[in-house]
Amino acid sequence: MTLVTDPEVESVAPEATDPDPTRDVSVDLAAANGGAPDDETTDEAGVPLRIALAVAFPTLAAAVMVGGIFVGATPYIHAGVAGVAGIALAVGVARIRRPLLANAVVVAGIVAVGLVLLATAGVGRVFQVGDLIAAAARESNLAQPPVPFDAGWHAIVGWLMAIVGFATGWVALVVRRPALALIVPMPLAALAGISVPEDAQVASGAAVLVLFAIGLGLLSSEQATDPDGQRPSIGYEVRKALKALPLIAVVTAALVGLAQTDFLFPPPLIDPAREPQTPKTVPLSEVEDRVLFTVESELSGPWRIGSLDIFDSSDSTWKLPPVADSAIEPVPSDGFVDRSLAPRARARFTVAGLGGVVLPGLPNTVGIIAAGPKLSYDSRNGNVRLAEGEVEPGLTYEVAAAGLPTVAELRQVTSEPPVSVRPFTEIGSPSPSAAELIARAETELDNRWDRFDFLRTHVLDNVVASGAGTPAAITDDRVEDMLTGSMTGSPFEIVALQGMFARWVGVPSRLGYGYDGGEVVNDILEVRPRNGATFVEVHFEGFGWLPVVGTPKKAEPSVGSEGEQQLDPSILPSDDIAVQLFLPILVPPASVLGAQVLRIALAVALAALVIGTVYVLWPAARKSIVRSRRRSAALAAGPQARVALAYAEWRDAAADLGFVHPTDTPLAFLERFHTDEEHEELAWLTTRALWGDLRDDVTGDMANTAEELSRTLRRRLASSQPATVRAVAAVSRIAQRRPYAPDTDLTQTDRARLGRRRRGQERTDAPVPV
Repeated sequence: MTLVTDPEVESVAPEATDPDPTRDVSVDLAAANGGAPDDETTDEAGVPLRIALAVAFPTLAAAVMVGGIFVGATPYIHAGVAGVAGIALAVGVARIRRPLLANAVVVAGIVAVGLVLLATAGVGRVFQVGDLIAAAARESNLAQPPVPFDAGWHAIVGWLMAIVGFATGWVALVVRRPALALIVPMPLAALAGISVPEDAQVASGAAVLVLFAIGLGLLSSEQATDPDGQRPSIGYEVRKALKALPLIAVVTAALVGLAQTDFLFPPPLIDPAREPQTPKTVPLSEVEDRVLFTVESELSGPWRIGSLDIFDSSDSTWKLPPVADSAIEPVPSDGFVDRSLAPRARARFTVAGLGGVVLPGLPNTVGIIAAGPKLSYDSRNGNVRLAEGEVEPGLTYEVAAAGLPTVAELRQVTSEPPVSVRPFTEIGSPSPSAAELIARAETELDNRWDRFDFLRTHVLDNVVASGAGTPAAITDDRVEDMLTGSMTGSPFEIVALQGMFARWVGVPSRLGYGYDGGEVVNDILEVRPRNGATFVEVHFEGFGWLPVVGTPKKAEPSVGSEGEQQLDPSILPSDDIAVQLFLPILVPPASVLGAQVLRIALAVALAALVIGTVYVLWPAARKSIVRSRRRSAALAAGPQARVALAYAEWRDAAADLGFVHPTDTPLAFLERFHTDEEHEELAWLTTRALWGDLRDDVTGDMANTAEELSRTLRRRLASSQPATVRAVAAVSRIAQRRPYAPDTDLTQTDRARLGRRRRGQERTDAPVPV
């Protein structure tokens, strides 16, 4: 019965099956290896160095994109060196014949590349690699490119580019798909290009284009040969490259021109950096009670962290300002961040258990004094931030801020808000009840402060605080319910409604958040998570942003530990008294037998699943171990043993795929397949090397060719089968139980078994090739 494996296989030349014993097989072996050993573009181990050079240029293109994410020129150098080192590692590993050794060299080489690049930041940093990488990963979520090239990134970039370089070189040199290898670094270049700053996108893209074009040109020269099999000379290639430079220059100029017209980089329909962000909160019950920071000041707060200054009328929510609208600048050496205000209040902060990059500060910050890490200041929302890194315990700094004006001074402000703060008055139309209150305030009062104060006081006196202060939407229906319906609202809703009233009467407002108050310990104020607060900030010309902290007059009783609440004796209980009744009920204890049986059953099922998985997958691991052991033994035994093992591996792979014919000789096995040149060459080479005219003249080149033919046949036979068949073959035990040539395992134990078999103490149906 004839078995069809690969439909692409065509007829073979007649001379491939010629059993002429005088034929010199070394010529066929050299041709099968892909070229004469004297090829000028191939090194001593048969690795085409020109191909390695060709694929190095796309790898450098990816390095350009990766380096563009960071600040300075050093990242470009590190990324390029790591990528080239990965290709060099692939060139070296391609010479190693022992799989286990090759895998070990790959892992060790890639790890070494990252550690060596990390050592450039300090030899001692190598022993802190875990902490440095973790710090780099944390900071990556807090900063926008270009980011500082900290020590942790030395190792990360080194490993990433080394892996890409090795994969590129392996595909080109071992898999022998150099055209595909040119594409391997491109996905990384594309992903990194997304994060490259806008002002560097055009230059980086042009560099990638040029490097890729050079690699493509070198590869085309490598593959171009004349009828005599000779490649073009180096001088010819140089002249051709020089002729291509004007074309590359024209294409680059065209790309730069198109980039200026937003054709290549059109503005996105939705830019996340320009979209207001919805605040994310964590329930107080899930936060560890700890000292966040301490304050030494005459003030009692508030200690602000940031603000919600965007009111989105589409969903009636207060949101954080867009990232793109931040106005972050380094704190000057003299510490002043706003010279338009006079410093009248001070506070000294010491960080304890606070995380992140934002530091607490005072409203209307004038100056910041700190020793240690570099600080920056966001003049839009008044944030004090670390320029790089994360807040660490022990950081001490001092903040100077403007003083608070008197009510009389605020009443004298009658001018319209300046243009810079008018966006903070944008809001939709008020609900009917809110409009009535606003009309009353405008009729009875003649200045903005009194109108705002009247409206906020009405909210604090009449709306009962209820529930947690989680940010929520404040729709017209919710406003009506708070003013005329249930007249209850969460602490956040009460503050948010005050901010909305401020905007409705023309006062710029936003919702500040941070902490207020704390616990005095040894004359120092300790601030904990339970001191978190949200408050209204209003802007008056000449006085800046002023915090207006108010306390609701009434609040509903809540259930929970006192450690999770702020207790304010000035807040009265609601008129609707809530009483909690605890009634004893006798409940019979539930049986635990079912739960115990279920746990035992789950444990047994999990153990059975693990054992079953190991049992099913073990053959794949055992094949790799046995294959490595046999190859090592064959390498030590000589070229004839390597030829025998190469053919045995081909027959074992065929058996796992269902072609089990252990008694067929290599030539008999040919009859079960369509005519195939490579199969015939391997069968004849094996027959002649083990039993024929070449038995005493087997060379290392013949063994190399047998191994390459065996590897190619195994790959082609597997690729012609369905994926399910390949999966089953990977864990099949057929070849392990009945190997075609068990005597190819020349370890000490199997040598004794070979001796017993030759003495007739064991029987096998498979031929013994060695």
